Amino acid sequence: MKYIETGEIVSTHGIKGDVKIYPWTDYPEFLEDFENFYILQGKTKYKKLTATNVRTQNGMNIASFEGYDTVEKSRELVGCTLYLDRDEIELEEGYYFVADLIGCTVVNDETDEEIGTIYDVKNLGASDIYYIKGKDGKEYLFPAVDEFKVSTDIENKVIRVKVIEGMFGED
Repeated sequence: MKYIETGEIVSTHGIKGDVKIYPWTDYPEFLEDFENFYILQGKTKYKKLTATNVRTQNGMNIASFEGYDTVEKSRELVGCTLYLDRDEIELEEGYYFVADLIGCTVVNDETDEEIGTIYDVKNLGASDIYYIKGKDGKEYLFPAVDEFKVSTDIENKVIRVKVIEGMFGED
């Protein structure tokens, strides 16, 4: 996948055509570093939007895009999902795209036993939570903290974890 979902344009902002973006990132400030954003037109064609300004305000992003300098024109963007080109993003070590974590196999580092597959990732405040569909058919929530994560190998889609008693329903 070349494009990564990064947020949703939820409303216009002010009278000069700015838009308000609900960011789907760990830190809204992350989006301030980008000039090129994309929206999906049709099922497979992406349209490039060039940002002239992106700032963070109260956990949201406010952006100005070339060619969208009136409220009427910017209303066309409301409801659109924003994407970034994956090739233009450099993540710090230890940070991953949720899209890359989905489908990873979770393995007990001590026993090499496959626990299940990640089907969702959410951040509920303290840390990311991996939603795992177990090999036993059960669903598990795993706190993605350094204390329990041993290694993350995105290329091979394997996450090795330290398992403590009761974490995955063992007696």
